[in-house]
Amino acid sequence: MALEIKDHADLLPPLLSKKFNITDVNQDALKWNEEWEAAIASSTAADVLKEISHFLDDSFFTPDNIEFLHRDLRGIQGHVAEILRSLFNKGHFDTIWLLLNVAEQRRHILEGLKGASEAPTFWGQDCRAFCPEVTVSNFLTQGGKGFVDFLTRVLEITESSTKPAFLPNSWWEQASNLPNPWWGQASDVSPRKETSQSTKLLFEVATIQRNKFIGHFVLSSALSIVRDITDRSEGMKGVLHIMENTEGYVAQSLAHVKTTLRDKPLIRCENCTKTPEDIGQGVRFMVCSVCKTKLKFEVHYCSQSCQKDHWSVHKKSCGKKKVTRGLSGTKGDSLWAFSESDPVANLLRNLPERFTLRDIGVNPCKGKRSPAAERQAVMLEADKDADYFLFTASGERVRFVIDDRGAKMIFRTNRGVAMMQPTDTASASALGEYMLRLMSKYPGLSRDIILKQLCAEYGDGITEDIVQLERQSQERGTGTFIEFFLKDWSKVFGNFSWLALL
Repeated sequence: MALEIKDHADLLPPLLSKKFNITDVNQDALKWNEEWEAAIASSTAADVLKEISHFLDDSFFTPDNIEFLHRDLRGIQGHVAEILRSLFNKGHFDTIWLLLNVAEQRRHILEGLKGASEAPTFWGQDCRAFCPEVTVSNFLTQGGKGFVDFLTRVLEITESSTKPAFLPNSWWEQASNLPNPWWGQASDVSPRKETSQSTKLLFEVATIQRNKFIGHFVLSSALSIVRDITDRSEGMKGVLHIMENTEGYVAQSLAHVKTTLRDKPLIRCENCTKTPEDIGQGVRFMVCSVCKTKLKFEVHYCSQSCQKDHWSVHKKSCGKKKVTRGLSGTKGDSLWAFSESDPVANLLRNLPERFTLRDIGVNPCKGKRSPAAERQAVMLEADKDADYFLFTASGERVRFVIDDRGAKMIFRTNRGVAMMQPTDTASASALGEYMLRLMSKYPGLSRDIILKQLCAEYGDGITEDIVQLERQSQERGTGTFIEFFLKDWSKVFGNFSWLALL
């Protein structure tokens, strides 16, 4: 007898959630998520399909049933595509999402999974077992970029066809055409199951439900995020503050920085500095057993040879002090979350262990400076205590020095980036806005004189960038961009060690 679609909820109990002893999502959503991720990681698509088939086989479905399920899925996917288009094209969703802290991102993803589990599908929350890519851990990678990439992929696939779109997944598709003998491997096989000729229709129905679950997940998580934006929830306030009080490229730059942050410190050989990825598969890094036992501290080596070569250095602190070279990206590097390509992080990494603000000098240029910028760099290298040099109309130089240590650090950090990457007008315009505010009424200087100098150093476009920053500063009433950075950006980035340095 064909399955009556409207009665599916009574026919199909949650077998997988019982098998894996999954916690009630309403009781503890975090534990519920961890248990599902572990269950999915330990299963194959064949295992999953075998379990859900205990109450269904191909004889339950008619062509009319399949056609109805296709229409139902396409209706949901059409709504998903409409919502995602609106979010990406009009709502600056990707930037807002990436600026959220990880706790808020996790909460929204869990809300999405909860909504999908409660949506009307054949197997309820068991459908999550069909979706190995729909996991919190996957979506939180690269500062949340994993989630943005997933939504982008869903949108591309749902927009590319007028028919129901099946999100491809090699893990799931391995169960697409399991032969009849497979049924005999089931631990609880009724005679009816033994007569089944194939699993083709059952797999198709399960695939429809998999994509329906994904659709409801996208809708529920998007609704959770939009609700927080609309209500200006506590967790969203810091992000909205930045979105509303800076130019768009500033927020986008911040969001991009977050996508480059590491999720955890690297392991590097203390001697040769290589990582496991540098060496290749099969390598097993060793740790100094004495430091691990006495200090609960790990010093890594890729081989006995490297450990032996480094012994003359390490023996001075072995088992006595927690000492490492602080290699880039490791626990010993206070900026381990930042990649080696981040110019600001590298600037701070290269400072002496005990440094003063005057140590933040002018970086080597990656490109070509204008003659005026090159003159500025030479003068700053010769006078480490000056923060910048301005010039009067007659060519007399004015030595600009900042007293506030926090502002001085931010200014010099931006100065280093501007000098290292001449095309980085964002950093140069931050310098210009700050100096205009403090120095435009200085004897012999004026707004026009300072802007003319900055144009000679960084190009004519710098004037427009500075004007935009000034307009934003006036609207928010919180001082210049540099002052805003120092005061408010920590609301988004929390206790990152680099902000403590700033």
